[in-house]
Amino acid sequence: MINESDFISLKYLGSYGNEASLEKIGGAMGISKGAVNECVMQACSAILKLQKEVIKWPDEEERKAISTWIKHAHGFVNCVGLIDGMLLPLVFAPCQNSEDYFTRKGNYAIKGLFICDDTAKTTWIEMGWPGSEHDNWVWSNSNVYLSKEKYFGNKELLLGDSAFSASSVMVPAFKKSPNANLSETRTYSNTKLVKV
Repeated sequence: MINESDFISLKYLGSYGNEASLEKIGGAMGISKGAVNECVMQACSAILKLQKEVIKWPDEEERKAISTWIKHAHGFVNCVGLIDGMLLPLVFAPCQNSEDYFTRKGNYAIKGLFICDDTAKTTWIEMGWPGSEHDNWVWSNSNVYLSKEKYFGNKELLLGDSAFSASSVMVPAFKKSPNANLSETRTYSNTKLVKV
């Protein structure tokens, strides 16, 4: 059963722009903006305490189960996860180095990379990079990539979209060149990858 404090926190976290105003949410709930802030801070603190228990890299046995399921369901061998980037929009431009946070989509954001397993459970997060950074740059500077021998067993890999470069632990979708279409084989491969 959800309590009032949890509801207030979910309302705040699910709001964007003017709707995320502490004062506006407090007015709707009949409490002060300070009380809304306290609810949100308590909820975020509780969530962050659970982060390492909930979001963790799969061990060898778990990676084997993930790769077995993906191979059986989609035909990709040794795949232990899927990776993608995400932009988390900011309401205002940062005070310092705001140009670094300005994205190709025309807003300010923070870049995040997420890896999930075959059940869409998040197993790794890389957060806090400026929104203008490319997914592949963040990936190639991440701890998981730089210490890949610690995270990946023999021939284990991730599947990613065409934003990523191929490596010993990454199989990206094929990129379409500006002046040519993908071959039938590459189109088929990309279609299979998207279904995973």
